[in-house]
Amino acid sequence: MCDFTSGLAANLRLADALRPVAERHGATVAETAVAWALAWLGVTGAIVGARKTTQVDGWIGTGSVQLTPADLDETAAAITTSGAGTGPARP
Repeated sequence: MCDFTSGLAANLRLADALRPVAERHGATVAETAVAWALAWLGVTGAIVGARKTTQVDGWIGTGSVQLTPADLDETAAAITTSGAGTGPARP
């Protein structure tokens, strides 16, 4: 499998693993992922892009998502298990 395909597969596994966390918060997977990025000490903003204006609806509510320590642990485990990303997985 080429790097792009294997990376995409890992990212899709991660998105699937984040669904339970997102559902507990009444949020989208994208909002949950951005909330995870914002949970890191020293991170004061996240740059999120969209190709279409309709995609903004998928992450616009990020500010109302407050991840718990258990959510952060579950997300870290999902990152590790899915093979998505490198580096630390837990803020």
